[in-house]
Amino acid sequence: MKKAARSGVSLVETMVGIILFFLVFGATFRAFAPTATASHNLLRGATIAMNACNWYLNELEQRIQYEGALPASELGEKDVTGLFVKENFSDIVMLRSLKATSNITLTKNLYNAKITFRWGNSEGDKVRNHNFELSRLLVQPNF
Repeated sequence: MKKAARSGVSLVETMVGIILFFLVFGATFRAFAPTATASHNLLRGATIAMNACNWYLNELEQRIQYEGALPASELGEKDVTGLFVKENFSDIVMLRSLKATSNITLTKNLYNAKITFRWGNSEGDKVRNHNFELSRLLVQPNF
């Protein structure tokens, strides 16, 4: 006598299919994850740099408005990295090997303030450096 043909999928076949699916999914995820993480870190780093640069330029603008002018010692190119390592910017540690420089010039009653951030993906990273630069014109008030 012939056995009746069964149609359908057994539990064992279903389990094997699920295991194969997760193995393929895991391999695909691992292949694309480093790229997504690096892109995410770059976007997050640029956002942190932009916020820090805006903070610095806003502080300069407030000082100019309050004091009337900046001291001559602050004009020119200066290393201002130390300002951003303080508690004001807890996320700044993400910007490895951070170097922040400002360049302020005065023409008549108009300050041209520029700040540049340079950082890498890791400590001492010389190959994948990132830059962010922001400048603003600040007017000296007439008292």
